[in-house]
Amino acid sequence: MNGLDRVRPHVIGEGWRGGLFLLAVIALSLLFSGGFVLEILDVGFSLSWVVVAFGIAIVAGGVRAGLLPAIGSLWFFAFWWYTFPPLVGYLTGDWEAASRYTYPRTLGYGYDSAYHELMGGINRGVRSGLSFALFVGTIGYSIGTAVAWFQHD
Repeated sequence: MNGLDRVRPHVIGEGWRGGLFLLAVIALSLLFSGGFVLEILDVGFSLSWVVVAFGIAIVAGGVRAGLLPAIGSLWFFAFWWYTFPPLVGYLTGDWEAASRYTYPRTLGYGYDSAYHELMGGINRGVRSGLSFALFVGTIGYSIGTAVAWFQHD
C-alpha cells in the first residue's frame, strides 16, 4: 500500500460514502426547510447552526466520507442557510426588512426588496459559504477522523 492509497479515502471518501453523505445533508436541509416553512424553526444567526455544521463535518470524518465531500456538503448547507429564507420570502411575498425572511447576518443592514435580499443571500452564500465550509469542514473532519481512529483501535 503506497502513501496515495492511505490519503485517498480521506480526500474523496471510501466508495459511495461521500455521495451518500451529501444526500444525507440534502435530506437534512429539506427537513430544516420544512421546519422553516411551517414556522417551527428559525434560520437566524445563532450558535446552534454552527453546532449543526460542526456536527455534519465531524460525522463526515467519523464515517470517512472524505474531506472534499464534507466541504462540498457544508458549502451546500451554508448556501442553503443564506438563501432559503429570502427565497421563501420572495416566493410568498411575505418579505419585509428585518423579518425571518432575511438571510443571517451579524450587522444590522438590510435590503429594500425581497429580490435584492435573495441576490445578497446568494452572493453571501457563495463567497462566505466556501470560507465557512473550508474552515469548519477541515477542523470538524479532522476531529471526526481522530475520534473514529481512537474508537477503532
